[in-house]
Amino acid sequence: MHWPKWTKGFETRLRILLLGVAVLASVALPYAIIRNSANETLSASEWVVHSAEVRETLFELGFNMSELESLVLLELVEVPPGDKRPRYEDIRPRIEPLLDRLADMTRDNADQQSRIGSLRVLLEGRLDTLDTALQQLRDRNFDAVARTLKQGADAFGSRETSWAIVAAETELFKERQARLAESMLFSRWTVAAALIAQLLLLGSVIFVSERQVLHRQAAEARARLAVERSRIIVQTMREPIAVLDTSLRVLMTNEAFGEFYRPPADVEGGARLDQHGEGAWDSPSLMQRLLDVGARGRELWDFELEQASADGIERDVLVNARRMELSEDADAAGERTILLTVSDITARKRYEQRISELNEDLEAKVEQVSEINRELESFSYSVSHDLRAPLRHIAGFAAKLGDRIGDDDERARHYLEVISDAARRMSSLIEDLLEYSRLGRSAMRLGPVDMNALVAELQAMYESGNEQRSIKWRIGRLPTAIGDEAMLRRVWQNLISNAVKYTSRRERAEIEIGADSSGSAEVVYYVKDNGTGFDMAYAGKLFGVFQRLHKASEFPGTGIGLANVRRIIGRLGGRTWAEAEPDKGAKIHFSLPAVAAAIPDQGTEDES
Repeated sequence: MHWPKWTKGFETRLRILLLGVAVLASVALPYAIIRNSANETLSASEWVVHSAEVRETLFELGFNMSELESLVLLELVEVPPGDKRPRYEDIRPRIEPLLDRLADMTRDNADQQSRIGSLRVLLEGRLDTLDTALQQLRDRNFDAVARTLKQGADAFGSRETSWAIVAAETELFKERQARLAESMLFSRWTVAAALIAQLLLLGSVIFVSERQVLHRQAAEARARLAVERSRIIVQTMREPIAVLDTSLRVLMTNEAFGEFYRPPADVEGGARLDQHGEGAWDSPSLMQRLLDVGARGRELWDFELEQASADGIERDVLVNARRMELSEDADAAGERTILLTVSDITARKRYEQRISELNEDLEAKVEQVSEINRELESFSYSVSHDLRAPLRHIAGFAAKLGDRIGDDDERARHYLEVISDAARRMSSLIEDLLEYSRLGRSAMRLGPVDMNALVAELQAMYESGNEQRSIKWRIGRLPTAIGDEAMLRRVWQNLISNAVKYTSRRERAEIEIGADSSGSAEVVYYVKDNGTGFDMAYAGKLFGVFQRLHKASEFPGTGIGLANVRRIIGRLGGRTWAEAEPDKGAKIHFSLPAVAAAIPDQGTEDES
């Protein structure tokens, strides 16, 4: 927004404008307020009259109904008609127009409309009974007349409905009278307030007019102080700053700009930007963009430029420029300026180059390690695959040799059994090694995995296979995870089978399975048992390939199950660790990232 320059003429125009506003406010505003108050008072009085008319119409309706009933009763007692007594046929047509007028007058009141509708039904029914009774009188059927009148009075009694309408309209009448009184009181107070406001407004205009001069003088002093502070700030900044005109002549610079780009000494007046710094600004594309900034109001952001400054140092800089918005009078006179700032990014560029080189070296190392891992996996797979055929031959020929020798030579039979057992164990190790290799190469099918269902299935399997044992299971709620279902099944199978195996020497085994999702970054699952446990000094070997902490004669196995667990969980972005004490049991943990296990629980606690 461009504020006009404060001049004597502007101050005079402002005073005239304020005086006109004061006169307008002193005359027009009170008139509008008083007129509005009068309109509200008139409206309130009209509503009071309206309520009275509704009540009058209702009383007229009741009077006519009473007149009709009286005429029928007079006919019943055979009172001869007089000259002044109205006829039934003359009064009967008045009822419907009165009901219509009553409904039209209360169409703005939904409750009254409902009551009038009920009254209409009752009165129409009552009129029908009166018509019937009158016809029966004329037919001389007096017994039927009494019954008809009594039935009509019982079925179509309208007194309560009429009084409800009267009561509601009376309440409205009182409310509208109160509003009318309030409106009249408000109107009187409004007139008084308008007079007071006129006096205050005129006094305020005079006061503001006098104060404006003081404010203007204070504002000018603050502006001079702000300009001086801005100049000091610009001069103390270490980034080069310059102010240019639209032809790129330098109007003002700070000290840093002079240190970076020495101005030419032989140029009278303002030198152009490209004459500073001994060719540092010799960039046609930059000059053209700066001209566009001045002529079209475009902005120049982070224009990267290599410069040789006046001190002979090669620098990388970022140039920013934008047109400075001055007053409207300055723009009209063509006094537009450009603010130019220069940021030295030489050190940053060097760091970026060094980081890029280090990243390239790191990527090469990572690729080298990945290639070695692929070669190792391929080697493991090939060795494991190629060793199976010789082992089958060893086992087969040992069996044939045993059949040929028979049972005569016990020592030879023992040697052959040792060979066969070793071959079977070697075959088992090879199969486990192949499985371990496949786990590192096979593709994963990620999806929601119900951990509770997997654990329940494996629990049932191990219970059926160990019916002779006493195992107490404690299974908590397990959050559903995102992962490969087959791989996670293998994880739970290895952990639960270990718990069953290492509690085999307990008279009553206890196996606890649960999860802890209190952490924000991951969900931790665990399997805990009261089995043989192990020394935590050897915990580092627990998840290694073919690493065993117990003898094969004590607990069978190849020592690769937990290595498979670590490989699977690692591929899913989790961790594995263990806690144990000798002869007190072990607790194996594995975690999954929270984003991969954040689906709400679907299981229930189970203790068996």
